[in-house]
Amino acid sequence: MVVSRGGLPARKEVLNRLENALKTFPPLLERTLVSCDSEEEVSLGKRKVSEFRVMQWNILADALSSSSPTENFIKCPAVALEWSNRKLRSLQEILTFDPDVIALQEVDHFEDYYLPSLKELGYHGLFVPKRNSPCLKFDHNSGPDGCALFYDTERFSLINHTDVALKDLDGNLSSQVALIANLFDKVQGRMLCCGVAHFKAKESFRDLRLKQGNDLLKCITESLGDDKTVILCGDFNAEPSEPVCQLMEKNQFVCLKNSHVSAKGENPEFTTWKFRPADLEVKHTIDYIWHSPNLRVTGYVKIPDSDSMPENRLPCLQYPSDHLSLVFDFCWG
Repeated sequence: MVVSRGGLPARKEVLNRLENALKTFPPLLERTLVSCDSEEEVSLGKRKVSEFRVMQWNILADALSSSSPTENFIKCPAVALEWSNRKLRSLQEILTFDPDVIALQEVDHFEDYYLPSLKELGYHGLFVPKRNSPCLKFDHNSGPDGCALFYDTERFSLINHTDVALKDLDGNLSSQVALIANLFDKVQGRMLCCGVAHFKAKESFRDLRLKQGNDLLKCITESLGDDKTVILCGDFNAEPSEPVCQLMEKNQFVCLKNSHVSAKGENPEFTTWKFRPADLEVKHTIDYIWHSPNLRVTGYVKIPDSDSMPENRLPCLQYPSDHLSLVFDFCWG
């Protein structure tokens, strides 16, 4: 049985209002949903009752984009970085895909924007702030950024959740955080353990990412219910060949599968693409949704082809973050 998945009627109404408020901007980057069974494009508004949709997205913290735009995003028009515009565009991106679970990183407007906006539309949200958030060093910041997890209360109910403060190589608390939530799927009568994490950037922190990935998997294992079903979302700041990504698939705790590979047999060419100072072009695949083997990927939203990306890359007038959202449909296999 296939059902319309427009969410609550209010979601479509809000999406229409957002599109009207942003009518002076070009449309969002065009992306399509592909069925894994047929490899054909399918409607975003339809999926089977047994399926649930997960979105993973580093939304780009306001303080990091608006406080030093010439330092961070040298080719992005200033108007595209203004929070008054980016907040609308980010909600537009979320509602376009109508996910059941939303995992976000670099959230520094949780209480004043994302929580009230999404709560009105049938989502409940959880948030864990970074201990030493880089956002705090900027004047007029909105508080620390962190990881957030939202779930559609019509589909899921919260059983419990754990805030995870990840440690550094010396065993001291670091700035990296994660959040783990056990959700009950009201449609399937199954338990789903959802995690969201944001690991340290830069090549020199490979060992730290590996340690923190191992610690996070241990925490997830300790949180698992009898179903042992896991979705782990995150900006790992690690290419697929890096040890922390290999760890996800081979470890002593809970072995997970890469949704990119499950859906297409390979990782995308990029999940983030931007210009830094001195025209340094940064193009990486560092964002992931990992899943346990008893979940099957049934559909995915395509990453744009390189040729269709805006000349100034990300963020831009067509997109509010330097990372693309990842969207996958799952069912119990």
